[in-house]
Amino acid sequence: MKLRWLLLLAMFVPCALRAAAPHRVESAVVPGVVFEVDAGLRALPAMRFPIADSTDAERWLFVDAADGVVRRMLVLQFERVQAGSDFRFVFPSVPPRQFGPHVYRSGAYAYDDVAAAARAPGLEADRTRAALAAAGLQPARYWHVARLARVTDPQGMGEAIVFYMDNADARYPHGLVDVDEDGDGRLEGVETARLWQALEQALRVRAAD
Repeated sequence: MKLRWLLLLAMFVPCALRAAAPHRVESAVVPGVVFEVDAGLRALPAMRFPIADSTDAERWLFVDAADGVVRRMLVLQFERVQAGSDFRFVFPSVPPRQFGPHVYRSGAYAYDDVAAAARAPGLEADRTRAALAAAGLQPARYWHVARLARVTDPQGMGEAIVFYMDNADARYPHGLVDVDEDGDGRLEGVETARLWQALEQALRVRAAD
């Protein structure tokens, strides 16, 4: 009887690990760090693609949808400088925000995803919209975004970016308002605080065991 239970356990554990794996992300760009995503978000297949002749990106999407419409999305993106490229990531973590074991540059804003995809075919926004459509999902045009980014090594060879995104289409029937020099909409402090809280509920970042 004991042997039978051990065999059943051996069969169950790999299944459990496979089930959990899509919500546990590790990347060579950030060694020794685990990104644990809320299991209530649906994990889509990771995307891997070059960005110009500078970096190679891996991008992970996790979505919450209703009736085929994406209501919120968590995006993890890791970039590594391509071999032979002289490109380097050089920026300070300012304004700073502690998240897990690291300090990131932080920002929150309203964002026109359709315009971004049109400006840069084949890059992040365009590929993400295509991936969502391929999964039978309708992405928002306008998102409220909380963004974290940091350079992952002293040589500037890697970057880690986290986006938490809420569907904001209903807020902008006539397009973005109060835009900044980058074309993004400014958010009120209450909305910014809400986005950071939602990100903290959707993602945990910790040192690997």
